[in-house]
Amino acid sequence: MSRDYPSVVIYGTADHAKTVLEILGLREIPVAGFLDPDPLRRNDRFLSRPILGTEVLLSTGEFNFQAGVIAVAASLPRSRVATLFKAAGVPLLSAVHPAAVVSPSARLGAGCVVCAGAVVGPGAVVGENAIVHTRAVVDQDVELGPFAHVATGAVLCPGVQIGEHSWIGANATVLEGRRVGQSTMVGAGAAVVTDLPDHVLALGIPALVVDSWPDRGNL
Repeated sequence: MSRDYPSVVIYGTADHAKTVLEILGLREIPVAGFLDPDPLRRNDRFLSRPILGTEVLLSTGEFNFQAGVIAVAASLPRSRVATLFKAAGVPLLSAVHPAAVVSPSARLGAGCVVCAGAVVGPGAVVGENAIVHTRAVVDQDVELGPFAHVATGAVLCPGVQIGEHSWIGANATVLEGRRVGQSTMVGAGAAVVTDLPDHVLALGIPALVVDSWPDRGNL
């Protein structure tokens, strides 16, 4: 299968990079190495693969990979790095674990990551560079915005809309037809039963707005 795919670079060397590397390996997609924002790590190795340099390498044109995957959990850094890949003319590849279930009628944007045990239902739309983590459910006709993150075990019921850069915490549930605004965080285990606006933190059952996010930093 590796002959069908370009050589890929993974941006990031934190925990999410381990997940992405495993997905690419199971798909037999060749990985040239990693990019890391720390220039001192150039020529080090991570998970037995070389660290080729920082994102500055993209602007030089002197690299041997043809595509990339961004392995960074936080959405704003993902967005910034995605812009750099686009400017360099390097396409972003979607990484879908073979143990994920993705409906043939679902649409996956470039650069998204769908992890083991995740379900993406019929008619669902997963935006570019979004993350659907382990055992998360993005049910039928859900619209998941670009750079959004659905954490482990979270459930988006049918018809839910999630704005770009929003984060749905582990084991949280968003009930059918509800809308979560842009850059909004839903805490772990919360149950969203009413629409949530942009730029808020919502916690509890039912989920209630308790603060702004990310206006007050990394909560």
